[in-house]
Amino acid sequence: MREGYKKTEIGVIPVEWEVVELGDILTIQRGASPRPINEFITENEDGVNWIKIGDIKKNDKYIVKTKQKITDDGAKKSRAIKPKDFVLSNSMSFGRPYISRIYGCIHDGWLLLRNKNENNLSNNYLYEILSGDLAKRQFKRFSAGSTVNNLKSETVSTLKIPLPPLKEQKEIANILSTADKKIEAIDLQIKKAQTLKKGLLQKLLSEGVEHSEFKDSELGRIPVGWEVVKVGNISNLTAGGTPRTSEKSYWYPQEVSWLSSGEVHKKKIFYTDNKISIKGLDNSSAKLLPCNSILIALAGQGKTRGTVAITEIELTTNQSVGAILPNDKIIPYYLYYNLDSRYDELRSLSTGSGGRGGLNLSILKSINIQLPPLKEQKQIAQILSTADEKLELLRAKKEKYETLKKGLLQKLLSGEVRVGCCP
Repeated sequence: MREGYKKTEIGVIPVEWEVVELGDILTIQRGASPRPINEFITENEDGVNWIKIGDIKKNDKYIVKTKQKITDDGAKKSRAIKPKDFVLSNSMSFGRPYISRIYGCIHDGWLLLRNKNENNLSNNYLYEILSGDLAKRQFKRFSAGSTVNNLKSETVSTLKIPLPPLKEQKEIANILSTADKKIEAIDLQIKKAQTLKKGLLQKLLSEGVEHSEFKDSELGRIPVGWEVVKVGNISNLTAGGTPRTSEKSYWYPQEVSWLSSGEVHKKKIFYTDNKISIKGLDNSSAKLLPCNSILIALAGQGKTRGTVAITEIELTTNQSVGAILPNDKIIPYYLYYNLDSRYDELRSLSTGSGGRGGLNLSILKSINIQLPPLKEQKQIAQILSTADEKLELLRAKKEKYETLKKGLLQKLLSGEVRVGCCP
């Protein structure tokens, strides 16, 4: 072991650091809900902020506003929080910490964590600790054996964390906050690029490239010289299949790429998570699809159904994926961008009710699309591919900084790298 370090129940840390339980440094209490809640919701601007998980966006650090307010009587039956308090989600978004910047009340889906002594604990340091792997591993252990993830104030109180001197806590938090700001700035660039691409899509699919004359169509106004055709008229369609899982020889050796509907979210498919054998391909309804096939999730959990992708490799799929094989009348990437822009429409075309319906090949064949001349299809696809390339570069840049931050966080929170502790 390195000189100046000691072994503890949470790992090796500097000798000057302590290991403490959250209950030693925080007051931890479960939220409370006045019931029935609808009787306590108010439109009055003077009402008390009613904090719900829906008030916070993904990756937010702070709670700054709420959509709803409750009456003073409702607040008396709830749990009040104030600026600088932490709230920890104990059910949905399990174990996710947030810092409040407002006064308000929390329901029983939250835990309140209040700093007992700001001269001993930095809120920003605590946020990084609670967001990190050390806390997540302990949260997971606390909920082991339960069918629903749920954190109790008594168990969260026993969560162990490293506690450096306050000066070092603040330096650690400042460094990690700088990394967070860089990631947030890239996030903002990604959102702007996505907005630009969406605007380009709408403009190009309705106005094309440098047109001055237009006509009405089933899909709205389109340039003169364009057609509206059905997908079935410019392609062949097929669905996949799954080799029998009990037959090992259908899955080994792993020779042919095989894609499930959940992987359609990759959008541009350069690889698959699974493979099947040639024997499995020959003895199932799976079909080998060429590069530049358009894939659409016919069914799937959550937001999967209606998601569109394009293949960059030969592959097979399961039966929950429909494949469109474009003919020579249409550029594959033009068709991909056209259908990808119509996600909500595709979902609305699904059969069945109650959100459990699915798409099928007959539905896909009947979809109308705008068909410009081939030269213009290529131009449109190229413009949108350029926008995609910018997005992919930004996402790769964000991933790089997230990886760097994760490594930095591990080194700083274990004391492997020391800051703010030496002259």
